Amino acid sequence: MTNDVSSLRRLGKTLLSLAFLWAALPAAAQPSVGVGAGLDHAGVDCIGSFACDRSDSHVKLHLGWRIADAVDLQAIYFDAGRFQGGDRTPGGIDFGGRFKVSGVGLTAGYRWTLAAPWSVVARAGVARVRTRFDYADPYSGRVSQTTTQPIAQIGLAYALTPALRLSLDLDVTRLKVHTTRGTVSMFGLAAEYSF
Repeated sequence: MTNDVSSLRRLGKTLLSLAFLWAALPAAAQPSVGVGAGLDHAGVDCIGSFACDRSDSHVKLHLGWRIADAVDLQAIYFDAGRFQGGDRTPGGIDFGGRFKVSGVGLTAGYRWTLAAPWSVVARAGVARVRTRFDYADPYSGRVSQTTTQPIAQIGLAYALTPALRLSLDLDVTRLKVHTTRGTVSMFGLAAEYSF
């Protein structure tokens, strides 16, 4: 029950922060929405005879606001999928299981126009990354941890129309649960529509 109340409080604070951000943006800010998907890789450890799979697929969604010709802000959500790996306790006991990584974040970005309609964008920000770990047999149970992590993105975009853009993006953030820490890299195709 305490975790549910804590989660609701965090969600409320996040929504309130986004509302203040929305109100603080200049009236001329151009909104956009986007969706992306692709492949990803997580730097999880492989231990003993437990299953190991560091690759999966991801999906991401964003709301963006272009506040200047080349500058934008994005509120993002991502589900980086599931990975299999493990770790070792301080007492030397191996354990394995499945990691699930997701998060929400806020980034600021800058876009360089190469030659119309091509451009490159770089973004950096912070994300609240939730990593859940489900133990494999013979153990049971689940633990999760939510941490604040840096997130960065670089992308190559092609404008199909002035309002519709496709891009190849590489997003990088970190995961942490128990003593396991690692990098999550998401590479995929994204579409963005500007209003």
